[in-house]
Amino acid sequence: MIQNIGVSLLISQLMMKKNNYINHSGGCIGADMTWETEGLKYGVESISYSFHNHIQYSYNQKKLSTAELKEGWEHVMIAEKTLQRNFTIKESFYVRNLVSRNWFQVKNADAIMAVSAFEDDSHVRVKGGTGWSVQMGIDNKKLIYFYDQELCKWYWYDYNIDKFSELGGIPKLKENFAGIGSAKLNENGVKAIKDVYEANLKYE
Repeated sequence: MIQNIGVSLLISQLMMKKNNYINHSGGCIGADMTWETEGLKYGVESISYSFHNHIQYSYNQKKLSTAELKEGWEHVMIAEKTLQRNFTIKESFYVRNLVSRNWFQVKNADAIMAVSAFEDDSHVRVKGGTGWSVQMGIDNKKLIYFYDQELCKWYWYDYNIDKFSELGGIPKLKENFAGIGSAKLNENGVKAIKDVYEANLKYE
């Protein structure tokens, strides 16, 4: 069934009224595809960054070149210093490419919309693969909104204090954004994504 997702999404997209919103994502299960499929209901176009032998389900894949993946890896290395994570991914080119392509979600977006969970109660770092994208966004002074699906709250990254602060509502969706997050999206995370689209695009 999942093999037919791309075709179904393409058909749905052709039936949708287009708008100026573009979602930069990764086409993977969980938050990526939820941002994409829910966005299609409002005519949001998605660009999903990929690479050779990458498994993803988007209707609109953009495969990155070796040179582009190298560029992405350079930004991953910058993020590594801040995150202080030990890279077992250096042993796997697939996972290395997976994280490297995240750079292009960040690079091409004006705002990052991420759904996952904080590493701890300091509200400084984000868990898992989403944390790499968020950190690359921070390194490049992007506007970042983050929904912690365990705390059920939206946050924004405050560069004045170098940490996340509670937003107190649903964020304003930029026309050019990166809709990303955990592959293990829970019901709270799904609702958060739906709420963003409904609050921002329902009457457009």
